[in-house]
Amino acid sequence: MKIVLLSTLFSAGGAARVMTTMANYWVAAGHEVHLFSFEDRGEVPFYPLHPRVCVTNLSLNRCSPNLLASMVNNWQRLATIRSNVKAVEPDAVVSFIDTANIRTVVALLGTGIPVIVSERVHPGHEQIGWLWGTLRRLVYPLAESLVVQTKDIGEFFSGYRLRDLRVIPNAVVAPAPDAGGETLDGLTLLAVGRLDRQKGYDLLVRAFSRVAAKHPGWTLRVAGDGPLRDELAQLTGALSLDDRVVWMGQVADVAGLYAQSNAYVMSSSYEGFPNALCEAMAAGLACVSTDCPSGPADIIRDGENGLLVPCDDEHALAAALDRLMADPDLRRTLGARAAGVVDRFSQDRIMGMWEECILEAIGRRVRS
Repeated sequence: MKIVLLSTLFSAGGAARVMTTMANYWVAAGHEVHLFSFEDRGEVPFYPLHPRVCVTNLSLNRCSPNLLASMVNNWQRLATIRSNVKAVEPDAVVSFIDTANIRTVVALLGTGIPVIVSERVHPGHEQIGWLWGTLRRLVYPLAESLVVQTKDIGEFFSGYRLRDLRVIPNAVVAPAPDAGGETLDGLTLLAVGRLDRQKGYDLLVRAFSRVAAKHPGWTLRVAGDGPLRDELAQLTGALSLDDRVVWMGQVADVAGLYAQSNAYVMSSSYEGFPNALCEAMAAGLACVSTDCPSGPADIIRDGENGLLVPCDDEHALAAALDRLMADPDLRRTLGARAAGVVDRFSQDRIMGMWEECILEAIGRRVRS
């Protein structure tokens, strides 16, 4: 097959990581894969790509200072998407992220190319505004299929009159550390993700502050960058945790961090399907996570292969961290069971679900 994967960004993040995994898998299986991004020409994908993946930056992420400019820019975006995709002549297009999905479906109307759209976060918690929300409701039924990561997200779209709705979780691959990566000292409680409101790092720092004195050998390390970096650094200082909390910025070898850490924590208020949590479990780390919508409850069986705590509950999160940091036997037991996530969400199984979705979309388009 010849497949186009399209999204707004190549930078670090869940959608880009999933696109990279899919592209690498399909190219290795003998398919032709083209990766389109809205980013400027010259921008390099954050995650490593197979050399046979064809990458095209469409330079579509420009700002619109007013309504007229927005209309002109979006018309140009539609024309650019349409011309570039038609030039490839793909069997199918898979688009990621809400606004890119809407533009892609509209741009390819009348071409006969089946478009599959994929939502990467819970739309009930990620507001895109009235106009885009209305367009999503009108446009998604024109796509051949909508793919979501959990049943919870699928329920949000139950009234959309979709042609096809599929729940396909992310594939989980046991991470392989790079040789010569950064060496961590002491006991590490790790968190990975963008420094924004969704990830709940203010909650995490406050929860850690409640138990840090009981566990002087532990350091909280957060790999990721984002708009709240300065605010979170100030909070860390206000709680006198500058020597106990490390804001690492973006880290290329996240697998190396998993390999050297002793426990993992996710404090999000909502997710789509938490890639980093799955990777930490695949690496055999004992994990504690908020039971946020959506994903963690589909991945963690509380007390069996990890710990779940109520969302936005600082005291419950602190208690779970205390329990993990105090008990190495519990960490070993939970970590050993957590590694089973690789079998539940194996790459072959998940990619088989994607291929089935694409082949059926192609079949429906041919019959119509």
